Amino acid sequence: MSKDKLINLSDEAEELVLDQLRVYMTEEFDVDIGNLPARFLLDFIIETIGPHLYSQVVDDMEPWLYDRFTGILEDIHSFKKD
Repeated sequence: MSKDKLINLSDEAEELVLDQLRVYMTEEFDVDIGNLPARFLLDFIIETIGPHLYSQVVDDMEPWLYDRFTGILEDIHSFKKD
């Protein structure tokens, strides 16, 4: 996988997902796909769905980060010497 992609899987994670894709295709569609088609399918899924998932994670984290950083800023201001 290219290093400039939005989502990169470790080699171990990629192999696990590819195995799961092959099993899924066999069990759900009775289609036996090989390594190369599974890799193309995974790349397609990552390229089409990945950015939406990534953006959703960022949106979901924003309120938590806001609260967290607001608390940190309040803590820092409590150390001010007036």
